[in-house]
Amino acid sequence: METNRVIENFRDSEDTNYPQKLLQEIKNEQHPLEDDNTIIGYIKDGEGDINEFSGAKINYEIDTIAKSLLKNYVLYARYKKLAEFKQLYAGEYAFLQAKYYKPTSV
Repeated sequence: METNRVIENFRDSEDTNYPQKLLQEIKNEQHPLEDDNTIIGYIKDGEGDINEFSGAKINYEIDTIAKSLLKNYVLYARYKKLAEFKQLYAGEYAFLQAKYYKPTSV
């Protein structure tokens, strides 16, 4: 099945069931009409965006605040409303930046 191959390549995680679990959580909560590959694409985009702005590779299985933000990212991405998402969730992005901040010697 194509979806399983995409999920296998979707994320580096010790828990190999993580992508499937997150996909299932989103499907249960949001009842998307899009296919699994589309939802996985939104998840990947959201992880990249959140990781980039926080300055760290976040473990979404452990960080429930980041996981909630990721699920909301997917919801807004599905409706093509990411500009609104960025405005509404700027505080969560700032929180994650502060949480994962690592000072440098530069």
